[in-house]
Amino acid sequence: PASDGAADAEPTLAPTMGIPSGISIVVGMIVGSGIFSAPSFVWQLVGSPGMALVMWLVGGVLSYMGALCYVELGTMLPKSGGEQAYLAYAYRKPRELLAFIFSWCTIICIMPNSTAANGIVFGSYVLYAAYGDRSTIANPSVKQHFDWYARGIGLLINTLITLVCILSTKWSLRMQNTITGVKVVILLLFAVTGIVILAGGAPSVPRSGNWSSMFAGTTTDVSNYANAMFNVFWAYGGWNALNFCVGELRNPQRDLPIASFGGMTIVTLLYFFANVAYIAVVPEDMAFESREILAGAFSNRVFGLHFGRVTLPVLIALSTYGSMAANIFTTSRIIQVAAKEGYFPATRLFSRVHPTCNTPVNALLLNWLMVVLYMFAPPPGEVFDFLIAMSGYPQSLFFAFTIAGLLLLRRTEPDLERPFRVWWPVAAFFLVFSAFLAVF
Repeated sequence: PASDGAADAEPTLAPTMGIPSGISIVVGMIVGSGIFSAPSFVWQLVGSPGMALVMWLVGGVLSYMGALCYVELGTMLPKSGGEQAYLAYAYRKPRELLAFIFSWCTIICIMPNSTAANGIVFGSYVLYAAYGDRSTIANPSVKQHFDWYARGIGLLINTLITLVCILSTKWSLRMQNTITGVKVVILLLFAVTGIVILAGGAPSVPRSGNWSSMFAGTTTDVSNYANAMFNVFWAYGGWNALNFCVGELRNPQRDLPIASFGGMTIVTLLYFFANVAYIAVVPEDMAFESREILAGAFSNRVFGLHFGRVTLPVLIALSTYGSMAANIFTTSRIIQVAAKEGYFPATRLFSRVHPTCNTPVNALLLNWLMVVLYMFAPPPGEVFDFLIAMSGYPQSLFFAFTIAGLLLLRRTEPDLERPFRVWWPVAAFFLVFSAFLAVF
């Protein structure tokens, strides 16, 4: 990659993150719209609530396996960039081609698609809090153009988050830490509520009747399981978020394993019990009809009109906001590192860190533009599913290449220092799983 003295003299991103901020990035990146929107689709695909719970547990275990692999890579190569850095190191011929392709796919497709999907869900929950379920909206303009209103709200929130990330890394991390706390509280509330209802502690709340036939109707269609796991894995997406900004950890070899494993443990437990709560309260037909606003239907049935239909959906939207913030923060670092390595054009422009704010301003602005394009380009309809598919399939393929690179380095560079070493069958299994998702 090309560089000169002036470029080398420019400021770089300072290591400002410790373990709490690291856990916050992991939890914040994972917990977004997925746990509030995907459960309905997963349940519908596998055909029964019991199998849906199994899928969420399996997804958590698989994500944990992926995190184990990435901790080895991150402590072995402690620099920002994530897969970009690992692919470049593992596959140096022909001329770091895989790292180059990954950089472009991630910057142009994977990350902005995911952020755009979160933005649309944010807008949908804000509209749900304001007007109620889409089928009962009285305002004819909002009812007819619901999708476009949701996208407009998503645009506003994308702009606000980008401005905060531009002005200060410290404030963007503080915002991330605060909203992560809100997310955990919401999911804890859902989880505890579900357990209390199952134990008979809230007789006034109507039961769903799902627990009497947990596995009735379970599908035998393999492609349905693949699609369901794809949705589950999308909801767990972000378990590798900290690897994109390892260079900003004060002590990467200590902080990366603790933050990654701590964040994944918190998320897996919260996701499982949140799904228990959904199944305990929301009848199957209502769950399928609610689609991406399943959590809104749950809160409305449990907590009533004011807190359940208005306050909680606003807090859920805030949770999605936090996921967008973590996504935008991470993507800007990918762009900056890609430009610095020469994988992206206008190297000096996009690798530049603002001397006063100490943030990659131009990288953040480019990401803002890409998110806006994906938010408004698709026609009305199943835009949420479209954006998930657009980001998920290529991401699974790069997971497979990255883990293959980890195993390759075990053979080609066995003496390379590895402060953490994942058991090789775990890496091999995750490689096969990622390839399976990419193919199906």
